Amino acid sequence: MEAMKNIHIIDSTLRDGEQAPGVVFSEKEKIHIAQMLDEIGIDEIEAGTPAMGETECHIIRHIAEMNLRARISVWSRAVKQDILTAVKTEAQGIHIAFPLSDIQLTSMNKDWEMMRDSLPEMVEVAKYYFDYVSVGAQDASRCGIERLFEFIGIAEELNVSRIRLADTVGIFTPLGIMDLIKKILNLYPHLNIDFHGHNDLGMATANAITAWQSGASTLSVTVNGLGERAGNSALEEVVMTMLLTEKQNKYSTSTLYSLCEYVSIVSKRPISVGKAISGNMAFSHESGIHAKSSLINTNAFQAFDGELIGRESSRNLFGKHSGKGAVIDFLDKQHVAIDNTKIDRLMAIIHQMAQTYRRNIYGTEIIAAYWALK
Repeated sequence: MEAMKNIHIIDSTLRDGEQAPGVVFSEKEKIHIAQMLDEIGIDEIEAGTPAMGETECHIIRHIAEMNLRARISVWSRAVKQDILTAVKTEAQGIHIAFPLSDIQLTSMNKDWEMMRDSLPEMVEVAKYYFDYVSVGAQDASRCGIERLFEFIGIAEELNVSRIRLADTVGIFTPLGIMDLIKKILNLYPHLNIDFHGHNDLGMATANAITAWQSGASTLSVTVNGLGERAGNSALEEVVMTMLLTEKQNKYSTSTLYSLCEYVSIVSKRPISVGKAISGNMAFSHESGIHAKSSLINTNAFQAFDGELIGRESSRNLFGKHSGKGAVIDFLDKQHVAIDNTKIDRLMAIIHQMAQTYRRNIYGTEIIAAYWALK
């Protein structure tokens, strides 16, 4: 196995992201998202599910004809007609999902033998029309290791381009995915593994990073972690973790925040204020030591400078936990002549206002309170 290979990221916002309940992107919005992803340098865009109909095929075809740097791929069920429908999109690649767990197979009135026996035919049809063919172990976290290895063995013999491990209901843990991938690569050392994680237990990004550290070469993500139920591994979190901890600097991050904001707006899914990377408070400080230190070194109490992703470096807010240093700096930047004999009384007012109003105190309120002091 090649150690620490370059990461390959598939963004599935236009497919898995749009499967989030109530989310519908227009053609114009999908095209703009694809352009923004391409600007960042995302390697592959999973642009949709052709079996949804002619309108979906038309949009995917439009994206495929844009000559983006990213590979354009589509998602398909393990159904021959779905694969043939996907040909209309002119996408370069196709991913075919095979449900493997008993619970999903039973719910679909299928069985493992049916999936196993259909795999060669589905791959043969797909390889005839597509340059790049990926097959997916859907619900890999619940199918049992013997069945999973049998599936991988057949797919490897068919010489598919890539195999996806889909944690479809988000129940893997980092140690669990590490153990599984190492076992797989012990038998198939050159296998191109794609990890696709869901966030039902809040570990999708952690599982994705661990999958790559354990030998997976490809990670499937969505912007803002948008997706079914609790969502997916978040593109922005994976990209920045790869940059900061794994020194994977192949992606341009200066427009990452704009992408997150745009997807939030068009999906009508607000970003939580405390969300990593893109949340409104992700680079904000209030407590005295944190705020004062950030004036000396932006990264004293944060992982990286916010300018890396196209937002403010950091910002100090004022409230119950504020210290003198940040308040004095704020007043100085407002060109207020500071009387040091008033600072302690001003701090007491700020702290009291914060407790009374139960919010941060605005700059205008601080200035007014300062000038009101006798």
